[in-house]
Amino acid sequence: MDKHLNIVAFDNPYPPTYGGVIDVYYKLNALAKQGIKIHLHFYSNKKDIALELKNICDEIFIYNREKGLTKQFSKYPYIVLSRSSEELIKNLAKNNYPILFEGLHTTYPILKVNSIRKRSIIRHHNIEHDYYLGLYKSEKNILHRLYYLIESFKLKSYLGKIKDVAYHLTISDADAKKLTTFEFKNIKVIPPFHSFENENWEENTKDNEPYVLYHGNLNVAENLAAVEYLIDNVFTDNTIKYVIAGSSKNNYLKKKAKSNIEIFENPTKEEINKLIANARVITLPTFQSTGVKLKLIDSLYSGQHVIVNELMIAGFPTPELTLLAKTTEEMKALIKEYLSKPFTSEEKQYRIQKLNLHFNNKKNAEQIIVVTDKLLG
Repeated sequence: MDKHLNIVAFDNPYPPTYGGVIDVYYKLNALAKQGIKIHLHFYSNKKDIALELKNICDEIFIYNREKGLTKQFSKYPYIVLSRSSEELIKNLAKNNYPILFEGLHTTYPILKVNSIRKRSIIRHHNIEHDYYLGLYKSEKNILHRLYYLIESFKLKSYLGKIKDVAYHLTISDADAKKLTTFEFKNIKVIPPFHSFENENWEENTKDNEPYVLYHGNLNVAENLAAVEYLIDNVFTDNTIKYVIAGSSKNNYLKKKAKSNIEIFENPTKEEINKLIANARVITLPTFQSTGVKLKLIDSLYSGQHVIVNELMIAGFPTPELTLLAKTTEEMKALIKEYLSKPFTSEEKQYRIQKLNLHFNNKKNAEQIIVVTDKLLG
């Protein structure tokens, strides 16, 4: 008998160009390969549906996200209330299939219909109120800081409204432990899904000028804080080529960067993959430890030497695969040391074997199916 699953995503899962969407898209892929009939619901103000989604989903529904200042004046978090489609609730009520809500963002229907609550699974991409508190600390704009702080308080309060759904899926042990402090039950840890499946990986052998890379969404305050730190304190050797790459809506970083730092704005998925594979060294500092960083997983699967600070690997299952810099001077020293060290195929294969123990898309999809089977009795 066919197995069906509703999946409600906070954004269009394709193209998979940033953290949470990467997890959603490759989860869809992995579940479809296991024969799951996917009924995909997502929020987007663009109605185009990529062929890549049509090929793996049985049904696809798109809903408008209702943004605006009036959504701020509510007890509910803005990220939830702006995704409160009544049409979605009606569509979910048309079948009795389990429902996987991707992030707290999408969980509004749980508040409204008890039959939906009973067959709901929430995928927590991080501990949202901690994440927004981190954004508050990183942001410089006063109004944005106020928004992040208020949203953090609302998100923390909101946990009490959704804790009694059928199952909660976290991406790390640390997140699972945090939810237990809020009296959550039926928690299962399922690591993030990713694009680097072992059979698709090819060793990079192209000769190129060694360079140092930072990559991430440059519209996010957390990442901007990391980039500013690198420009001001780490990327200071004029004899070294540095590259900073990611989605960006303004020219702020181009004006701030020095002559030896290349700012690569809005790369395609193919371009960012190439930048990661060809970089001799990737530096990934962060100033908040929420969730598992998808850019770290991408860098370890596809990249060469990866230098991190302690917060970047907090809760990460294989920290030994990274190079840890506890201070700015240690980070600069590691860059200089490893920029001249080729990354061997033996090192790469060892790394992939270790990563696949935790980040195996097929096995993690099977774990989700076990959970949905329990809901169906």
